[in-house]
Amino acid sequence: MHTADRFCDLAGFHPDRLEPVVYAHDGSCCTLIEVDGTRTIVSDEEFEEAAILRIAGSLAQILKRPGHNLSISFESSLNTHADIETLATAQLRSAEQKGLSLEAIVEEGRVVLERRARRERILVAVWTRPDAAISEELAEEIRETRTLWRSLPPASEAQNPFLKLDALEGPHAAFVKRVVEALTDARLQVRVLGPEDDGSRRDLNEVRRAILFHETPTVWRPFGPGTRAHPAAKERIDDDVGAFFAPTVARQIMTANAEASSDLRTIAVGGRRYALAVMRMFPATILAFDRLLEALLQRSSRSADLPFRVCLHIEAPNDGGMAMKLRKVAAGLIAWASPSNRNLFESLRTLEEIIGRDSEAIVKCRLTACTWVEPGEEPGRLDQRRSTLKNALMTWGDALIADAPHNPLRALCETIAGMNYRASVAPASLAPLGDLAVMFPFHRTAEIFRQGQTMLLNPDGRMMPYEALSPEQLFWLTLIFATPGSGKSVLMNRLNVEFAAFQPSRVLPFLGVIDVGVSSSGLIELIRNALPPERRHEAYYVRLLNDHAHAINPLGLGLGRRRPLPRERVFVENFLATLLDLKQDGSEQLISRLVTRLFQLKSDLEFGSSPAIYQPGIDAEVDRAIRDAAIVVGERTRWWRIVDEFVALGRILPAMRAQRYAEPILEDLARVLGERIMTEDFGETLVKSAQRALESAIERFPVFARPTRLDLGEARVIAIDLNDVALRHKAPDAERNNALMFMISRHAFLSKISGHAEEIGSMDLPTEPDVRAKYVAFWENRYAEIAETPKRLCMDEYHLTGGVATIAKQVLSDVREGRKWGLEVILASQLLADFEVLADMASTVMILNADSNELREAARKTFGFSDAVKRALERQVHGPRGSRGANFLARFKLRDEERWVVLNNSLGPRMLWALTTRAEDRQVRDELYRRMDVNEALRVLATRFPDGTAHDTWKKVAGRHHDADDRIAAMLADEIIAQIMRGEIRT
Repeated sequence: MHTADRFCDLAGFHPDRLEPVVYAHDGSCCTLIEVDGTRTIVSDEEFEEAAILRIAGSLAQILKRPGHNLSISFESSLNTHADIETLATAQLRSAEQKGLSLEAIVEEGRVVLERRARRERILVAVWTRPDAAISEELAEEIRETRTLWRSLPPASEAQNPFLKLDALEGPHAAFVKRVVEALTDARLQVRVLGPEDDGSRRDLNEVRRAILFHETPTVWRPFGPGTRAHPAAKERIDDDVGAFFAPTVARQIMTANAEASSDLRTIAVGGRRYALAVMRMFPATILAFDRLLEALLQRSSRSADLPFRVCLHIEAPNDGGMAMKLRKVAAGLIAWASPSNRNLFESLRTLEEIIGRDSEAIVKCRLTACTWVEPGEEPGRLDQRRSTLKNALMTWGDALIADAPHNPLRALCETIAGMNYRASVAPASLAPLGDLAVMFPFHRTAEIFRQGQTMLLNPDGRMMPYEALSPEQLFWLTLIFATPGSGKSVLMNRLNVEFAAFQPSRVLPFLGVIDVGVSSSGLIELIRNALPPERRHEAYYVRLLNDHAHAINPLGLGLGRRRPLPRERVFVENFLATLLDLKQDGSEQLISRLVTRLFQLKSDLEFGSSPAIYQPGIDAEVDRAIRDAAIVVGERTRWWRIVDEFVALGRILPAMRAQRYAEPILEDLARVLGERIMTEDFGETLVKSAQRALESAIERFPVFARPTRLDLGEARVIAIDLNDVALRHKAPDAERNNALMFMISRHAFLSKISGHAEEIGSMDLPTEPDVRAKYVAFWENRYAEIAETPKRLCMDEYHLTGGVATIAKQVLSDVREGRKWGLEVILASQLLADFEVLADMASTVMILNADSNELREAARKTFGFSDAVKRALERQVHGPRGSRGANFLARFKLRDEERWVVLNNSLGPRMLWALTTRAEDRQVRDELYRRMDVNEALRVLATRFPDGTAHDTWKKVAGRHHDADDRIAAMLADEIIAQIMRGEIRT
């Protein structure tokens, strides 16, 4: 490519210095900066102020001097395939590591993203020309480097190792620092691109992919100056040794032939055919770049239809006296003004005033743009896209737009930031930097996380990773506010499926969902059927009933512990406070004393205690294990001794089961309350109230009153359905009932997975060295096993608790303690009032709908967002919109800042079928799960019923047969299988 250097100014880089600088043929320095966008939602007015004051204001003085240029490009395209493939590959690998077969879900996620996602890139090329250096020093250094280069044998195509000019190093570093600081001060998320530890160059990769996207692999890296490992075989003998050395960077970038059309309106290179446009005259009224994006995206037939790139070039004046010359020219022209033609010179008067202000810089500016068709697309679409692009540019403040007047390849290269230090094809205009700053394409809300197990979109289709348990957040508490019908169940179930399957971990995470209704049953069925048959017990769904068969002892502790750890004590006290509901003064102190005395009474390690005595026949499994282990028992054998014997023998499961009968239960509180010292210390009135409340609770809640019977076993993904025990009417007693049910379900899930190794030293375990050592070894192994395992607890329908103070207190305790052992807590509610005491600690907030100004104001009061965020909530968040999914507003509180963004949740029919809550659809799905692999079942259902429901077909079958629901589900399954056999359904 002997002509490559005519179109690309990049010549070389220093391979041994990890500096983000590339050198042009004349020694100019270039550094590429990637801009993700604003760090949070800001209004147009806020962005304009930041752009003018922070960016233009910071750069004005430096851009008044010669030798400094900026190129700013914005690209939006359909080329998301590589990013999506990377995500899908990681998801499949993570699922496979856990033993989950979810290929159908990953496939569909890929399809949904490819249909809706856009690839956006915002790049700023910071150029420092030789003009910026002190002329005497520069001239001397140029003479020296030329002498060094000429002292070598001729090498016409080789990369010059002497391009670096020390005289430019300081000015360029200062310019880059100033640009980065200006962008950061404007609350933009930026990063300087450059060499990586593995030798790759992200900056040059971005430049090459901009022109040869399909011919530049993501792992492409340029060669620095030096000899080639395998020199070219020269066809003729001469003195030029360039073939023995790496070529210039330009020749490594421009490796494809280009072919321009006869009318020069299009050019084909690298598999794409481009159409070009230049701004011949800048608009009279400068408008924000968002206005251009609105025009471009709204004109598309779909959000990911039109690929385009726009590049704004800003050049400092060639000499420091340009302002004076402009002032003279303006004054001369204005002298021609008269009352009849004063409008002709009004802009010049304004320009003259700006020139006189020291804080403003007048710069040369050019704008080039392009659109294209990809390989395999219909070539005729390029004319339509060119028209769309030019129309949008012309309505962007009444600019004058034209085809590139000449040299289409050079014009194409000038749409790429970092390719050329100076643009030349588009005509230059003079404008104040402050005016141009409004046109900068930075008003895009940046992604929050660089990676994540879930890939959401923003409303324009940009991919936005969501990372659960992010180390960037101090706590992991997520609050979801959702009015009915706003897509809450779909979003929560999706987040939970992808947490269970795709969270980076080699084991299935611990995930507990407390729900009221069957909405989480689809999650459990999907995970259960995706596991191998021998592991399906690891996903478990249970409907809690208020009876002894489902008993969960709220006073249960971890294996071997006679007294609760501080975190366990917090739960016991919160639970008892809610259960007894004492209103009198001193009730908190009474409950604290009750807890202390209760565990002293039932411990076998306390003097004067009354530990529980073993009775045969209470638990047949324990009796059988005692016989198998040959443990000697008598009439006075304590349950705790049996627990210790099992642990000493390494029989952990029977030890845990036996401990259920060693631990105190609610009835034991009656004995403690009956002790005389309680009445003496707390008064008869309070003690009597507590006794009456306890008797009532034991009678009303048999689920709390007996040793634990509900055994979650080895389940890791668990859903506890409170539909049969929750009360839905609004009353304090119903809210207290519901709070208790949520709290006991929370206890059942967390009791086996909470804690960390630092707690072992404070555990109240037997003192005998051998026995204690066995317990310590168990807990060390247990904590080591669960320490790195992700954990999540979800409470849906949290509003049914009425925001009872004790459950909110428990949540706060779990969040503070849970950070130590990797726990995220998610609460979903229809009432903002539930979150008032939790909002400040919440690391993540999701608002799924707020369809009235009153509700939006209440949300702002609760979560404290700005007017700009409120406007985004009003304009963009309206619940599910069919195939477009559902937008929602999210806040992420990171270590050093709080960020708001609008995200979009879109699912395909397979995921909708997997998570459906409609009764008849669940029965059809589960029937197919029984007959075929889960992936095939979901593919078949999505193909046969792409809307995610078989409701209409169910009604037709039910109308013909009048059978029971399970029989109708079987008929539908039979019919589907018959259609498969006939070839009518193909997946």
